[in-house]
Amino acid sequence: MKEAEVIKLSNICNFKADYVTPLKQEASGREYWRVSDKEHSFVLCYLNPKNGNHLDFIRITNSLKENGINAVNIIHHNDQEGVTLQEDLGDNDLLAILNKDNKNELIEKSIDLLIQIQNADIGEINPFEENDLIKQMNLFKDVFLKNFLNIEMNSLIDDLILLTIDKLKNHPWKNCHFDFERRNLILNKDKTITAIDYQDMRLGPIGIDMAGILIDHYYPLDKDSVRSFLNYFSNKTNLKYSEEDLFEFLRYGCLQRNMRILGTLANLYLIHNRSYRLKDLPMIFLNFVSMIPEDLEIKAHIQDKVQNILSKKILEI
Repeated sequence: MKEAEVIKLSNICNFKADYVTPLKQEASGREYWRVSDKEHSFVLCYLNPKNGNHLDFIRITNSLKENGINAVNIIHHNDQEGVTLQEDLGDNDLLAILNKDNKNELIEKSIDLLIQIQNADIGEINPFEENDLIKQMNLFKDVFLKNFLNIEMNSLIDDLILLTIDKLKNHPWKNCHFDFERRNLILNKDKTITAIDYQDMRLGPIGIDMAGILIDHYYPLDKDSVRSFLNYFSNKTNLKYSEEDLFEFLRYGCLQRNMRILGTLANLYLIHNRSYRLKDLPMIFLNFVSMIPEDLEIKAHIQDKVQNILSKKILEI
């Protein structure tokens, strides 16, 4: 959208903005803008009504608040125009502020929030269908490998997808944010954390959200650190699983999540020419390969076949 269009939408939301600044655009097509005058600042979220609405976001917001969980305050909503006006939580998302000095504290706070969300009583949350989870993983094979990198993969990738879905079905299934990562976690002035972008929440395998916060898209996997945080998670919940059980939940949550995201980001580039996240692909792929079990033939096969081609492709774009 152009700035004039954003100002017009803010007026529809009963706020006369003088300044607008783009914040981010999501794979869903949602656009986020900071809108402000001399005294107030809000976040305007726009989604073309032809592509969806904000009703799930509003419903889940209300449920989170009813459970005593931090959630975004919604100032105004216009369904016909596809817009919400939300409180401005600021720029302290964990992607921007997390460092080696505050990492443990902020990840533990994030895990505390995740446990709250997992156990909240949120009405009308549908479970992920098995076919949906498989379809998301197939984006890796059909879009990321074949269409983006022009790589034809043998049946080993299908075997990995089937193994992953079998493992996910045996996870504990809880409320699943589905994108519980640092970009979507905001540190508030009172040092608590609020999750954003939770409109896609479903009942799902716990490993997907665990992977979102513990298997970073921006730094190499540190398994020792991950195991320490899994121990923290275990001590904070009443789930009766061993450390190795939790690591396996995390492993297959990561494999599903990273296959989905690699395919989704490649698809955004191929269809909409959105290249803003392509720089993240090599690290997402590296961490994906790192979590494939050592005894699977596909681990070395896919790394040898893909990594150099991916690096070259990113440099060409």
